Amino acid sequence: MKKYIYNSFIGLLSVVAVWSCTAEEGSMPGNDANPSVLIYQYPAARPANPDNDIVLRFATNNKVNEAYYLSELTSAKESRVASMGEDGYMDYVVQNGTKLDLSKEGSVDVTMKDLYGAYTITAVAVNGNQKASSESTFEGLDWTDVVKGTYHFTILNTRLGLTTTPTVLQVCTTDAGLYRFKDVFGEGYSMKINLIDQKGSDSDGTYTFFRVPSTDTPYTYGNYGTVYVRDIGYWQGSDAWVTSNGYESGMYEDYSCFVFVQYYVSGGNLGYDYDFFVPD
Repeated sequence: MKKYIYNSFIGLLSVVAVWSCTAEEGSMPGNDANPSVLIYQYPAARPANPDNDIVLRFATNNKVNEAYYLSELTSAKESRVASMGEDGYMDYVVQNGTKLDLSKEGSVDVTMKDLYGAYTITAVAVNGNQKASSESTFEGLDWTDVVKGTYHFTILNTRLGLTTTPTVLQVCTTDAGLYRFKDVFGEGYSMKINLIDQKGSDSDGTYTFFRVPSTDTPYTYGNYGTVYVRDIGYWQGSDAWVTSNGYESGMYEDYSCFVFVQYYVSGGNLGYDYDFFVPD
């Protein structure tokens, strides 16, 4: 059925990052004699790559004379802590990490790029013989090519004149249910899709349902700014819209996909319809 829709359409021509902070006693800046450094993590803004780039804010109190940070794979840190102990690892960060510029009182922002895999960033505050540490974790996504193909736009064809674009369907190396159409909207602007544990079938075969979380594109529309895309379920706030109400998206066993999505701007809806991915 969905391929028939696609053929008709062609004839007509469309972090977790999770941050964590473990602080020593006296971590509230400014209210005791102990040094303190806390790490706050934020998504990196465009044109950075939010899959692999992050912004870290290191907040220190007025008892800190020096502060250092070190980013390494979580497995490497765990191995070092196991052999050195927590205190030994703090010394290791001071000796091998990057020294923070504390000339601006309060906090220092650092952008870290190209993190692939599970990373732990450790900060150590120093005041004489006193040390305190905190950490933040980040899972940088990495991808493997599945199949090259062509993505066909419907709404963006109507609104912006975009018809097709070559892309690569990729799967995440750490999550077998997470795929993306690489750079489908332009370099650095991919569309992620999350397979769900539900299947359907039609005359073309069996397909697996998937969700399309909201993501930005490099396109703008009129005076409304950035164009975004998401599936109907995210728009309406209910999974039922994408599994039983006829607005589903799915991937066949040959990796061809029908993608029912809504494009929108800050001012509201631009339209919703099927897009299609056709493998080479």
